Amino acid sequence: MEIYKPEQPPKPEEMMEAFYKKFSESGGEGVKKISLEQLRELKEKGITTENFLDYLCQKNGLLLHGSIHEIADDKLKSNYKKIFASNKSAIAIMRSLYSNMNVNLEYPYFFDKDNSLVLKVHTPPSGKFISKEKGFVYIVKEEGFRNEPEGSWQFIKEAGEIEFGMIVETEKADFRYPVEFSDDLDLDEE
Repeated sequence: MEIYKPEQPPKPEEMMEAFYKKFSESGGEGVKKISLEQLRELKEKGITTENFLDYLCQKNGLLLHGSIHEIADDKLKSNYKKIFASNKSAIAIMRSLYSNMNVNLEYPYFFDKDNSLVLKVHTPPSGKFISKEKGFVYIVKEEGFRNEPEGSWQFIKEAGEIEFGMIVETEKADFRYPVEFSDDLDLDEE
C-alpha cells in the first residue's frame, strides 16, 4: 500500500528566488523594475519587501541603495565620488522614504534582534523634513565596495557613478521600525 504524502508548499526561500528570477531574467537587457503591485504576490504569501531584499543580499551577493528619487537611466551618481549601499534592507527601505536634506537622520551602524533599529529625525525648529509615501531601492553588485565600519550595514565604493540592474519600489508600510522626531537641529552650525 502506497502512503499518500501531500505536496509540500514551497519554502519562502524558494518563492523569493523564483520571484527574483522571474524579473531578473525577463524582458531582455536594461534595468528591471519590481513595482508595488508586483510585490503583492510575495506579500500575499507572508513575505515582506524587507524579507525579499535581505534574501537578495544574503544569497546573491547584492547590495541596496535607497532613494526617494526615481532614477531615469541605469546609474547611481555621486558628486562626492562615493556611492553608499547597504546589505540590510531596513536601511535601504528607510533611505527610500526619508530624505536627509536639511535634517539629520540618526540610526545605528549595528542592529540586531537585541539592539533594534530606531530612526531619529532631527529637524530644524520649523520641524520640516522630506518623506515620501513611495520610494525606490536600487540593487547593485557588491564588487568594489568596502564595508565601513567593518561588520556594519554600510558599504562604500569610491566612484562617481555605478550601474544598477534592478529597482524595487517601496512604500511607507515597508519600513516597520520606530521613527522619532525632534526639532533640535541648528542649521547655522553646519
